[in-house]
Amino acid sequence: MSTAVAANWQTQAACSTADPDLFFPDPDTPAERIQEAKRICGGCPVKQTCLEEAIRRGETDGICGGLTHAERNRLVYRGAPEAPSGRRPGKTSARQIAVQHGTYLMIALVEWRVPVEQVARDLGSTPIAVYRAYRLLVPPRGGRARSGRPSVIEELLRTSSEQLKALERRGLSHSEIGVVLQVSQSHVSAALAILRQRAEGMRSLSRDGAVDALERLRIEETRVLLESGTPLGVQEVLPMCGDTILRMHQVEGIPLRHVAAELGLCREVVRKVYRHLTTDGGVVRTLTRNEIGEAA
Repeated sequence: MSTAVAANWQTQAACSTADPDLFFPDPDTPAERIQEAKRICGGCPVKQTCLEEAIRRGETDGICGGLTHAERNRLVYRGAPEAPSGRRPGKTSARQIAVQHGTYLMIALVEWRVPVEQVARDLGSTPIAVYRAYRLLVPPRGGRARSGRPSVIEELLRTSSEQLKALERRGLSHSEIGVVLQVSQSHVSAALAILRQRAEGMRSLSRDGAVDALERLRIEETRVLLESGTPLGVQEVLPMCGDTILRMHQVEGIPLRHVAAELGLCREVVRKVYRHLTTDGGVVRTLTRNEIGEAA
């Protein structure tokens, strides 16, 4: 869809000239009227955009994109687990999420842009666990390790994904693969399950091939990280706020401790980011005029 269509999609909706009440049925509304609304949606040129916007906003009323609220919920949360009665919130681990519901997680966060807190609630988990599951599902750029100590499974996925798949194709059992890679059978089983969830999720998200799907996942990672409330390390802050830290401190003369407070970041992380950006061979240097201009 073109940018112009995306920006003005509501004016192009088929329902814009129909009876508005038709699209907001009551519990007593006859099924024929609901079907009539869906028929109008069926021929609408912006049906998909309408559906995506309704899910993103969490619309709880009306027929949008040809689906009622209940139908939209079933579409978005069809991969979410049923919450057993009595299960305490936050009990589902990142590993369980990635192994059992990885495809759902990828689609909900990237395609539908469902808030992390809402996804965590539906999965009976926490926002931080949702982000950690996302890390398991989305390979880092260039195979580089992310900040923080990786779990055994995250490191296994980062360094041995292709080898895992190759050994499984050769018919080795998970315990045999574990012996080859010197990890436990449970770690091998979890890693292979996550790779399958990842592949299915990328197929669902792909518009122009696997590379496009992977780029969409990586772009969304910053939002998932921030919404999860996970403490930010140097590697996360550098690409997000590096230029801003330079500008505020060297151009505007704001002390680093005040920069940290204004950006809502850890003071030590801001200091390390600044040193990383302004240090050559262990010697702190002053930015050139061109660098100051770029930072501004």
